[in-house]
Amino acid sequence: MVKKLIKYDFSSYLRLLLPVQLILLGIAALNRFIQLFEDNSSTVYRIIFTSSMVLYYISIAVCLVLTTIVAVVRFYQGMYSNEGYLSHTLPVTPTQHILSKLIVSVLFELGSLFAIFLSFCVVTLGELNIEIFKAGVFLLRRFERAFNCGSAIYIIEAVLALLAYTVMGLLMLYFCISVGQLAKKKKILLAFGVFFALYVVWQIIGTILIIIVSTNPSVAQWLRELTWDTRSFLHGLLCGCFLFFTALSVIFFAVTRYLMSKKLNLA
Repeated sequence: MVKKLIKYDFSSYLRLLLPVQLILLGIAALNRFIQLFEDNSSTVYRIIFTSSMVLYYISIAVCLVLTTIVAVVRFYQGMYSNEGYLSHTLPVTPTQHILSKLIVSVLFELGSLFAIFLSFCVVTLGELNIEIFKAGVFLLRRFERAFNCGSAIYIIEAVLALLAYTVMGLLMLYFCISVGQLAKKKKILLAFGVFFALYVVWQIIGTILIIIVSTNPSVAQWLRELTWDTRSFLHGLLCGCFLFFTALSVIFFAVTRYLMSKKLNLA
């Protein structure tokens, strides 16, 4: 049943997001085609090229934002709208419901990033693409010589931290929607309120940490000593981010599962 849920959600995402990603690649190809007629002395060319670049950047933003919006809408519709009446009668546990939505959402978030990467390769196709690749290899080699270690482990840690952040962000949105459905009226408004409250809490915590570091000499000294060994600091930072995002993911997941199991309100 879980496989069928994933297949159903995957098909829904594909119908909504594949056209957006194809449009992004099409705009990238158009931008590259315009570059074939490069003439910086021509005002017409500069206007057309600038307009195409602006359109390309807008399409990237739309691709990223729309992917997240679709993830939120699909979760809300599947769990708490009229469709939820059918979803919750299926022989599927709340944990399986959440995981199926999460897996598909993460796959399409990564798919959008991959589409953006491909579009960038199309825009920079040719000598510029080669030069960017050479620059990347050069920077990696400089990094390895500077820290006397391979860069692969850092790349893996960074990818895992990014993946954990993506999962945490989606589960946080699921959490906000699940809290919002507790209201008898204006459920979506409450969900937005919870999201805004979490954002304010993040800002307050960040401000407090900055104040503590800037006003406490002992903490500042400890941070300087900690960052003296750059290799250990980078490992600690990336692993710490991964563990922090994972811990938050577990909390958001547990609360969402509890609300879906014990406090379901489809009225």
